[in-house]
Amino acid sequence: MNSEATRKILAIRHVEIEHLGEFEKILNDMKYKIKYFDVWREQIDRLNINSFNGFIILGGYMGVYEQEKYTFLKNTFDIAERAIEYNKPILGVCLGSQILAHILGAKVFKGHKKEIGWFDVFKVGNDEIFKDFPERFKTFHWHGDTFDLPKGAKRIFSSDEYENQCFVYGKAVGIQFHLEVNAQMVKLWAEEYKDELKSEGIDMQKITEQEFQTFERMRELSYKMLSKIFE
Repeated sequence: MNSEATRKILAIRHVEIEHLGEFEKILNDMKYKIKYFDVWREQIDRLNINSFNGFIILGGYMGVYEQEKYTFLKNTFDIAERAIEYNKPILGVCLGSQILAHILGAKVFKGHKKEIGWFDVFKVGNDEIFKDFPERFKTFHWHGDTFDLPKGAKRIFSSDEYENQCFVYGKAVGIQFHLEVNAQMVKLWAEEYKDELKSEGIDMQKITEQEFQTFERMRELSYKMLSKIFE
């Protein structure tokens, strides 16, 4: 294990605007150095997986099952497989959670409806990582795909629309929702993906207008989660 002063997290990014958000500030406060790996433009053979203390797989608009269209997804799969094999802590967010589920042998597929906006998730299981989380809280969602629970994993949170919102498998944690976002990110995504919002009949204003306290609460929960995963 590297010394605390040089602890490093590799953040695997699939879309430039879907970054670590508030997670980055929290991890910096935890004395982690962050390296982004942009899978669509960087070479995986230059990565030394063992040089990192932990991994975060970020979101994206592509699906796990679209490997032929987005060939760079294989790079993410390879990193996730090796992180799990080496028993390194790894967090998957949205697409990242779906990739972890896929690597762990579960099916990933299109959901019955897109879940975009602000919705509650509620606790259906427990784990040390989430023991201090409330039974129910509001968070941000933007996904159309979902997944089966990997064999041997613990389901922690569900929503009214999707039962698999969060799972834990050893040192691998998947969250389907977006705890990492801040107000600026939500506005940027809403503008960047406005055609999707329009096609789904979703009011952009309902997406972008959210109380300051909601973001503060999400940041508090993010700290609790990250400090347990990457302690």
